[in-house]
Amino acid sequence: MRRNGRAGVTLLEMLIALWVMAAAAVILSSSLGLTGRALQRVGSEAADVDALAARVVLRRWLEEMPVAARFTGDAAGMEFGALIDVPPLTAARVETVRFGMDGSALRAVAGDGAVVTELSDDASLTVIRYFGEGVWREEWTAGSLPEAIRIEYLDRGRIVPPLTVIPARRARQSEISLSSPVPPG
Repeated sequence: MRRNGRAGVTLLEMLIALWVMAAAAVILSSSLGLTGRALQRVGSEAADVDALAARVVLRRWLEEMPVAARFTGDAAGMEFGALIDVPPLTAARVETVRFGMDGSALRAVAGDGAVVTELSDDASLTVIRYFGEGVWREEWTAGSLPEAIRIEYLDRGRIVPPLTVIPARRARQSEISLSSPVPPG
């Protein structure tokens, strides 16, 4: 039996077309749901990545500061001179950096506030300790730099590993004293 070319679709053809569209809709909605959940996970982890990047910036500022830079600090914060370079093509210059709590945020602010690195927007600073002359102290007012700094804080109520830094590490390691061995060559 031949079908008339001008006739419409049969009921069976219509049901098959609806079934195919429903299957495609189910597949599309499940993949969008997976994508949405993945984006939520990435969004929540992005804050952790930003906090880690801020720790790296603060560590770099402290380790690359000049040996003769001014430094003062207590258990709640510190102020020091650091080499700050602001991209794209600016030369590094010594700026005063203030580190401590700013409301509920734990921040390091350089210069006039143009450069800010934030370790946490919801932090609780436990203590900052300074190592020098063989002991850890909660205040540093000596004329020289401490040998090490240890920053302990909570991020959103979670304990984070302490940040321990050797100030002016790069400058100290580049100095050669009379007791140092002569470089080869």
